[in-house]
Amino acid sequence: MSRYAFIRQGIKPFLIAVLLFVIYIFFSREDAIFATNSESSNDIKTTQQVVAQLSMPAIKLETSLLADESDEQGSEVNDSRELIIKKPPNWRFDGVLIDHFTELKQRAQQGDAEANYLIGLNLKYCFNAPLDEQALEVKLAEIYEFSDAGDIQSRVLDKYEYCQGLDLATRRSFYSYLAEAAENGSAYAQQTFAGLTPEFYMKSQFPEKLSRAEFIKNRDSFKERKTVFLEQAAKQGSEQALMSLASMYYSEQVGEHSAAKAYAMNRLIMEITQNNDVYNRYAWFEQRQYPTLSDEELSIANILFDQWLLQIKQNGTLYLKH
Repeated sequence: MSRYAFIRQGIKPFLIAVLLFVIYIFFSREDAIFATNSESSNDIKTTQQVVAQLSMPAIKLETSLLADESDEQGSEVNDSRELIIKKPPNWRFDGVLIDHFTELKQRAQQGDAEANYLIGLNLKYCFNAPLDEQALEVKLAEIYEFSDAGDIQSRVLDKYEYCQGLDLATRRSFYSYLAEAAENGSAYAQQTFAGLTPEFYMKSQFPEKLSRAEFIKNRDSFKERKTVFLEQAAKQGSEQALMSLASMYYSEQVGEHSAAKAYAMNRLIMEITQNNDVYNRYAWFEQRQYPTLSDEELSIANILFDQWLLQIKQNGTLYLKH
């Protein structure tokens, strides 16, 4: 073998080794560049997301917690983020009420909460209706000089005709029917108590004169019962009940920590409502009230808010205020 042939054979392994080293350096550099570009891309995306969040307008998301009742039929498990909107039954009947009264009473006696609710609401509607033609004439005469006397008289006549045949004692029993339905878990009956004042309750249930002690005892008992029913309705997602409780607590009519409870109710209304006007109104209340609360009151309010919101989501229903 010549000297040059030997050299050429020795160069081949050396060239191969150099080539492999160059390839390794090239791809290592490419990987480093790719990783750097990926990190830069991620940083840009993260920055864009933060900027987008900061620039997002503060609006009420109307559908995140809501689902129409018809969309949930047949579903055994309700997403904890969704609330089924409950539609109230039509409480006003065709014709006159007495034609439907016997059937409703039979259903109520069998423990039908809806029948109790319908009877109670109808009898409450009829409570102030004229009992007979003489009472009707007196009522019409009282409103004769009103500027909108024609419309009022028409409504009075309509109520009189609808409620004919029901005596005063039967009409007074509206409260017992509503209370029975509320005790049996009817959110519709429970939230109806928002419209019952202690004055109207005492007038309708105790026509005879009571002693001062008896009057106070019965009035306070009603107020306590009303609060219990409204709290039960609120935990089922009743806007009307939450609004009534917020007002009662803010006026310091009920129990201790009323300011903290009112603040929690305002936040709950904001959380579940799908009405922008309602949301804005209670957001204004919440913003006004926040600076007035102590740290302890804020802590109590936040705990109450979390507990009640969890129960509302677990119940999975929303009763809109109409």
